[in-house]
Amino acid sequence: MAILVLFTLGGKAQSTSTKVDFQPGYRWILSGNYVQDKNFYLLTLMEKLPAVQQKLAADPVLKSLLAEHVKSIKEATGYDLPNQSMESVREKTSRWADLFLLSNDEIEKVGAELKKIYQSDAALQALVNEQIRPSGAYEHFAGLDDAALLAQAWKSAAEGMNGIIRTYALGEKPLYPKIDSVSYDVNSQYYRMLINMLACNVGDDTKQMTLFFQPSLSFSLWLLKMNHRDEAARFEPMMTGENSKAYEQVQRTNFDDYPYTVIMLPGYGPEKKGVDLSPAGMLRCKLAAERYFEKKAPFIIASGGYVHPDQTPFCEAIEMKKELMKQYGVPESAIIIEPHARHTTTNYRNAARLMIHYGIPINKKALCTTTKGQSYYITNMGFEKRCVEAFGYMPYVPGKRLSRNDTEFTPRMESLTIDPKDPLDP
Repeated sequence: MAILVLFTLGGKAQSTSTKVDFQPGYRWILSGNYVQDKNFYLLTLMEKLPAVQQKLAADPVLKSLLAEHVKSIKEATGYDLPNQSMESVREKTSRWADLFLLSNDEIEKVGAELKKIYQSDAALQALVNEQIRPSGAYEHFAGLDDAALLAQAWKSAAEGMNGIIRTYALGEKPLYPKIDSVSYDVNSQYYRMLINMLACNVGDDTKQMTLFFQPSLSFSLWLLKMNHRDEAARFEPMMTGENSKAYEQVQRTNFDDYPYTVIMLPGYGPEKKGVDLSPAGMLRCKLAAERYFEKKAPFIIASGGYVHPDQTPFCEAIEMKKELMKQYGVPESAIIIEPHARHTTTNYRNAARLMIHYGIPINKKALCTTTKGQSYYITNMGFEKRCVEAFGYMPYVPGKRLSRNDTEFTPRMESLTIDPKDPLDP
């Protein structure tokens, strides 16, 4: 069982929530696949904790659910059956994707069974109280009782897997179709063949599977891999990689010496292929560098992923970091990259996450510095509505407007909550 300190705090963070489960220094248990861990941490825990794995594998209800799915998959993909002719490969991908989708009834059935097991099983009780709650990965649901929290974490994971299958196998539109859609024509013979091949391979692998969710999880993760959608895993682990110098500097910084903790710099992706940093992104870097040298805050969080145009080879955060260092002389130790955000909403949420994980105080205000248009969009009430619609909560507490380019904000602990319905930026 691989255990690694993925997130460590300096113990400075304080919550604005009424109930907090997150524990500084919590040690994440890793599967070896960051896409899985960041989207489906509950499922990683179920696979990697021996006592939990054994209990779930032996449960009659969950065991029966796995058997039913395996039977359906094998019957549909068996090499000795006539439906494996080339003609069947030309059938709609839904024939294969449907094998791995979880019905609403199945999701509810599993949730009820997990609640039932929790009541009398020490392993699942420890799962919730020693892993799920202190990880912060489900912080938005911290107010639920333990059994309900476990069921909610499962429901979130199940809906996330279903969302991946619907988007990247069936071609349904994701939340942001312009930048997150399937990479192929799902109706083409080529892609139908790929999905058929994937279903067959997962079918072969089911002989090693012991947990009820593993066929769907494997199929989902492979769909992301086939579509080159590993954005959530890129640059991880950042604390010991791209952000190591800044993380070390955080531990030596007296935040009382500055009016703000960080300058959050949202990216602006170019619409033209081959362009590494848009003109608007350059202007935002200039503004953030000015605030840094005015000593408004000791760190700049450059936030933005591989977003525009779709499947661009350039990461906004990395390109802004280069610009800040080369053009303005901002030291690398003062720049924290946040290379996963795909929207303004997740600029805030992901920046708040890094502040909490790195031990930057969140009971003190931070600064968002950006160009005028985005700055006023952020302070419009419509943006708060968009955040709540996307996450179910506000990832920060809005503060004062200081200028046309600068606004205050205070991060909230709920920002730690993972969001598998947006698998490229969970």
